[in-house]
Amino acid sequence: MKKLWAIVCGIVLLFSLTACGKKDKGPTPSGTANGDGRSLGLGSVNTLAVDGNEKTTVKTTVAAVVLNKDGKITECKLDEAEFPVELKSGVLQVAVDLLTKGETEDYTLTDSDLGAGNTSRASWDDQVEAFCDYVEGMTGAQVSAIAATDGKSEMIQGCDLIITDFISAVHEATRNAKVKNIAAGDELELAVSVAKSGESTDAKPQFDIEMAAVTLGGDDRITACLTDSAQAKLTIENSLFSHAAGKMDTKRGMGDAYGMKEASSIKKEWYEQADAFDAYAVGKTAAELAKLSVGNDGKTDAISGCTIAISGMLKNAVKAADQD
Repeated sequence: MKKLWAIVCGIVLLFSLTACGKKDKGPTPSGTANGDGRSLGLGSVNTLAVDGNEKTTVKTTVAAVVLNKDGKITECKLDEAEFPVELKSGVLQVAVDLLTKGETEDYTLTDSDLGAGNTSRASWDDQVEAFCDYVEGMTGAQVSAIAATDGKSEMIQGCDLIITDFISAVHEATRNAKVKNIAAGDELELAVSVAKSGESTDAKPQFDIEMAAVTLGGDDRITACLTDSAQAKLTIENSLFSHAAGKMDTKRGMGDAYGMKEASSIKKEWYEQADAFDAYAVGKTAAELAKLSVGNDGKTDAISGCTIAISGMLKNAVKAADQD
């Protein structure tokens, strides 16, 4: 009898120890490694369209995506900036507030959005949301394969917009995606900012386009960040525009061809230094990131491996992380 009782007690003790070893650790903190391989991607299409010698239209379409371990889109965000730069009697004319379409309250759809002569009662925001909903669950290759007659697709209910650049930007975002510490509940945000560059001159006007994709945890801390920048460089000769139309590469898109490495005191290319900024942003709230000290030259000593001017990049990343 005593032998039987000893065996029973041993079994009970074994189960109790096993239970202690499997004690519930509680929910996984937001943004910590969860082993599911989520990645963050940022892509864009940037173009200059020339209309004669006195008007240039700058257009940038930016997409941010989160992909699961299978490379399928779980979240998608899009924004677009489009603005004319004109000459009147040789004097540059440009809008004061260079807001994106997503930022513009009650944005009015144009022929560029819908095609000449077409109308739509749905807002730009609602139609972009319909497009993003449609591509969720797709891979980049599947997005690229979306059939668009005259730039539109009848398959996407609630979206009458020309989506050619949307498709290209999303596809590029999936190709550029990097595995990050993104948890299942983290929220994707995108910010795009356009401003006349401090390097702009009367003969060579320049507009800088900053773009940032971030994911935010439940505590509003950045769990992943990806930034990029494009420069729209125009040329005026004899009171007329003299540059060609075409696509513009972003600084990340240029890769090593951007040519900063040789000129850099730390021998790092632009995208490598942008990576250092992105890593610095992780773990911070928008308010904490905004406190980063930047000199008059736009640079900071606070980020190891980053000697580039980051003032525009910083402001736009804060904007992305501070959205309601």
